[in-house]
Amino acid sequence: MRNSSLKTDIIADEILEILLTEEIDDKSLNSILREHFCTLSEAKIDDLTMIISRLVDKNKGDSVEIVSTTPVSFKLKNRKTYPVLKEAIMSAQRSITLTGYSISDHFDELLNLINQKSKQGVSVELFLNNYEDMKQVFNDIDIKNKSFFKVFNYSGVEGDDMASLHAKTLVVDQKRVFISSANLSYHGMISNIEIGVLIESQEKANQILDIFKELKRTKKFSQVNN
Repeated sequence: MRNSSLKTDIIADEILEILLTEEIDDKSLNSILREHFCTLSEAKIDDLTMIISRLVDKNKGDSVEIVSTTPVSFKLKNRKTYPVLKEAIMSAQRSITLTGYSISDHFDELLNLINQKSKQGVSVELFLNNYEDMKQVFNDIDIKNKSFFKVFNYSGVEGDDMASLHAKTLVVDQKRVFISSANLSYHGMISNIEIGVLIESQEKANQILDIFKELKRTKKFSQVNN
């Protein structure tokens, strides 16, 4: 029994070594399975190879990282809110979806960066809680390019003046997600105590995007720059 367990551990280590490489080599994985499970038919080995590869593909790239806004004196391992937001926006190749409950002039640099991305063909959707209170921030921003830079305003809930878009989220290229308590303001980026997460997951990104698709479909948001 012990020998059998030891053999299984050795096989598992060999398979894990392959799976941890940058590119998964199905041929090498298949070869190891054939060597150690010689009683299985070739069809069964092929099926097992496919199952393992699919499991890895499903979880490949999924990760969660804590991000915070804290005093500079804090000696913490986690990264800061503003640099993470900037890096995520700079990495965008196809799409940016961003929500803003409160936006201040301190967000100018990132807003200009987002605008430049839209001019490069990156599809931008910016969801705001109250555009009228924030529109001065957009004075120097060209948001007339409605094909690539779309700004949406929250329509509210009839009979509830306190209802708001309170989510603070960023989704980049349908695979990178940033969720935080931080507003797009000086206090949110620099001086408050804020905590968030950076998630690398296509599945989670699409779940969030589905929420906004439904909000648009049900006319909870209207485009203000069309």
